[in-house]
Amino acid sequence: MSNISFPHPNKLLVIEPLDYQNAYDFHSAHRHDYFEIILVKQGDGHQFIDFTPTGLRAEEVYTVYPGQIHLLNRNTAQGLLIQFHKNIFDFIFPIKHHHLYFQNPQIHLNSESFAHVYALTNRIFELCQVPDLNHLSIHKAYSYLEIILITLIENSNHLVELDDSNFVSKFLSLLSEHAKEKRKVSDYAEMMNYSTDKLTSLCKKCLGKAPLKLIHEELLIEIRRMMVVSDLSLKEIAYELNFDNTANFSAFIKNATGFTPKELQESLQFNQHQ
Repeated sequence: MSNISFPHPNKLLVIEPLDYQNAYDFHSAHRHDYFEIILVKQGDGHQFIDFTPTGLRAEEVYTVYPGQIHLLNRNTAQGLLIQFHKNIFDFIFPIKHHHLYFQNPQIHLNSESFAHVYALTNRIFELCQVPDLNHLSIHKAYSYLEIILITLIENSNHLVELDDSNFVSKFLSLLSEHAKEKRKVSDYAEMMNYSTDKLTSLCKKCLGKAPLKLIHEELLIEIRRMMVVSDLSLKEIAYELNFDNTANFSAFIKNATGFTPKELQESLQFNQHQ
């Protein structure tokens, strides 16, 4: 199990066939520091994204964002992978990286939309094969990506009112970035320039849960990720996540899952190999 860095450090955007030769052991669960969008043209398979089994089906799109646990088995699935670094958002304004923090990694497009997105992805792939791509062509590739991302955002946020979609994506992004060290609702209210009452109201309206519960859920996800991909002991994980002591760490996990930390870790390792 490993942490994977973006495989092309001198590029911000790469397109690969779904069956490309990975530079790392893709048979083991891993987490990488870049976005990955999986477009399945035909065939099937299965994958594991943050402890949730997800199939691979024809004309479906799947997203994996930085930090998530991922394990992919293509079986017969054929398609394309879009891989890009967070820094690319400096060039595709006004989209921001937090707009892609979807609650559901599986995005269903109708056949026409999927064909359009796939064709644009293939066009980026063709551009990226050109040696010494000129400045305008690089930005053309970024423009194609922007259209693809807008299409995915439109199809993933259809249950969230337009005025609220930025709040949801921004809050979820802040959770993923800061849950390790920030546990108070007031911390997130301050970062978003809201009162705690307004933040609570928006969370309940848009996400159906109080912000403290969402903070705890994100923290539990990070605990699970570290149990799967790190070589740290449970005591070291508790320390890394800023728990005062192992007793508080154990109590948090027990209250959230009904398991002791050791039992939770064993269950994750078992489920990963099912």
